Amino acid sequence: MFGVVVYLCITRASSEISIAILFASVIGFVAAVYRAQLLRQVAVLLLLMFVFAALNSRRALNEYGDVQTGEYQGFATVISDPRNIGAATRITIEIDSDRFVVYAYGRPAWRLAGAKVGEQIFVRGQRQAFERGDQSRWIAQHIKGKFQIELAGEQRLVAAPLLRSAQRVRDLVSRGAQSFNFADRTLFTGLVIGDDTQQPESMIDAFRKSGLAHLVAVSGQNVSFILAALSPLLSRLKNRLRIFTTIGVLAWFVVITRVEPSVVRAATMAGLAFLSVAAGRPTRTMRLIALTVLVTVIVDPLLAWSVGFFMSVGATCGLCLGAAPLARIIRRPKWLAQLIGATVAAQLGVMPVVILIFGLPSAMGIIANVLAVPIAGLVMLFGLPMALCAGLIADLGLEKLAMILMWPIQVGVRWVWWVAEIFARFKFDGMANLALWLGVFALILALRHRSSSV
Repeated sequence: MFGVVVYLCITRASSEISIAILFASVIGFVAAVYRAQLLRQVAVLLLLMFVFAALNSRRALNEYGDVQTGEYQGFATVISDPRNIGAATRITIEIDSDRFVVYAYGRPAWRLAGAKVGEQIFVRGQRQAFERGDQSRWIAQHIKGKFQIELAGEQRLVAAPLLRSAQRVRDLVSRGAQSFNFADRTLFTGLVIGDDTQQPESMIDAFRKSGLAHLVAVSGQNVSFILAALSPLLSRLKNRLRIFTTIGVLAWFVVITRVEPSVVRAATMAGLAFLSVAAGRPTRTMRLIALTVLVTVIVDPLLAWSVGFFMSVGATCGLCLGAAPLARIIRRPKWLAQLIGATVAAQLGVMPVVILIFGLPSAMGIIANVLAVPIAGLVMLFGLPMALCAGLIADLGLEKLAMILMWPIQVGVRWVWWVAEIFARFKFDGMANLALWLGVFALILALRHRSSSV
C-alpha cells in the first residue's frame, strides 16, 4: 500500500517534486537493503515503478496540454449528457481527440438539449484553452478547454452500437419510472445509474448538506448489486465463459454510468476480485484496493486529479479497516451495529479528502446515512431490474401495471428524499459541528473502552 501511495504522489506532483521523491526513494531503498529490511529485487521493482509513474504522468500531462485552438466548423462527438446550469445548457464535446466544455444559450442550447452521448452534431464556434488555474476542475475528465458555440446543426449522426445500447438502457429506466413525479424520477435515476443531470438545484443542495450526496454517485454498492442480481445466471455458465461475461457486464455498466471515476474504481476492483477468485488465489481486500488504484492510474494517470476517485477509494478503505471493529464495539443489536459501523467507517475514510476540498462535513450526516442508506440500498438492488421490466410493460401500453410495479420503489425513493430534506435543515456549522464530531469520537472511544473491559 505504501508503494501505491508514493506512486500517486509522484503522478500528481510537479517534475521537481517527482525528482525529489525519486531521489529520497533511492536513498531509502539503499538503506533498507543494506539493513536487510527489503529484498534487492523488491527495491529495484519499486524504483522502476516510481520512475514509470513520473514518465507516465508527464506523458499524460503533455497530451492534456496539447490542445488545438481557434475557429472550428464541422462535426463534434457528444461526450456527456446535457445539463441545465442556470439559463445555459452545459455539454462536453470532442473535436479531433480534444474535449471541450460548452455552455450554450438560445437556439444552440435547444439543439444540444436533446443530444445523446456518442452522437455527432454539426457545430461552429471558437475553441479556447483554459486560463491558468482553471484546468484543475476539468483535468480528470480530459476536458482541455472551452468551446464558444455560435451554431448547432439539426442533423445528428448516430452513436456507436455500444453507446446506443447503453442509451437504450438509460431511456428504459427513465420510462419505467415515468409514473414518478419529476423530482422523484431524477433522484431514482441518480440512485440506480448515476444520472443526476436533471436534478433540481434544491435537491442537489439538500443531498450535499445532509451528507447523502454519495448516494447519487454510482459506486461499489451499485456494482455489487448488479453482480448479485445476475449471479443466478452467471453461476450456470462454464468457468471461462463466466469470466468473460462478468467482465463484459462490468464494462457495459461502466459505459451505462458514463465512465464516472467512482464506478471505474468499483468495476475494476470487482473485476480483479472476481479474477483472483476464479484463479483460485483470493486476494486480501487492502491489497486488492492497492492493486485497483495502481491499475486504474496506470491506464489513466489523470485520475490522480479526480476528487470522486479519491473519495471512492477512501470510503472503501474506511469500510475495509473500520466497519468490523466499530460494529464489534457497538455490539447490539447486531444489524444496527453493522449499519452504524459501516456508516461511520465510510465517513472517516472520506473525511481527509472532504475536509481538504469542501471543509468539515456535517456530523448529522451519520444519522442521515443510517436512516437513508438501507432504503437506498433496496432501491439500488431492486430498482434497476424492476424499472427495466416496468419500461417494457409501459411500451406495451400497460402503464397502470408498470405504475403498480414501481410503487414500492417510489416509496423508497421518497423516503431517501425526505431524509435528505430534513437533515439538510438540521445541518450544523462551525464550532457546533466540530463539537458534534468530537462527541462522536468520544462516544466511540467510550464504547471501545467498555468493550475491551468486558
